[in-house]
Amino acid sequence: MTVPYEYFVTMTVGYQQERPANLWRKQGEEWEFLSLIDWQWRNVKDTNAKYPPMPEKLRAVSAERAREMEADRKSWVIHWAHYADEADWRDGEKPTTVVRRRHSPENRYDEVFRRANTWGPTTAVYEFTHSRASNPPHLVEISANEAERILQELRGISGATDL
Repeated sequence: MTVPYEYFVTMTVGYQQERPANLWRKQGEEWEFLSLIDWQWRNVKDTNAKYPPMPEKLRAVSAERAREMEADRKSWVIHWAHYADEADWRDGEKPTTVVRRRHSPENRYDEVFRRANTWGPTTAVYEFTHSRASNPPHLVEISANEAERILQELRGISGATDL
């Protein structure tokens, strides 16, 4: 008889709202996480993550809740409205685009929605959070629905935030 999985989440703090950061499951002594890069379950030993999180960082969730969370891909992504600088934001200018972050145990992936209507890598989140650049962009955290609305307004397309 196989042992059922136990499911856990780690939480992201320091943003506008506390939200689940990663979904983990354990069967016996084997740990896996849901990759937010390719949406597959990965054994922690087979990745650069190497170790599961510390027990005090984990919150247990039911198998049913874990399935719901796995299916809701947008809930794992942090979105920001991107402004050229803080002055533009303060002056009420419209954002120039949307930036998003997927922080998976094996990698952090920051993307910007580009003029070609595709997502591509960006350093905007790093520049904004580390303020080492001479002219960092200004980012305002938004919901997935707000990101979708902004991209619809700026680019006239729907479904841009789908994963």
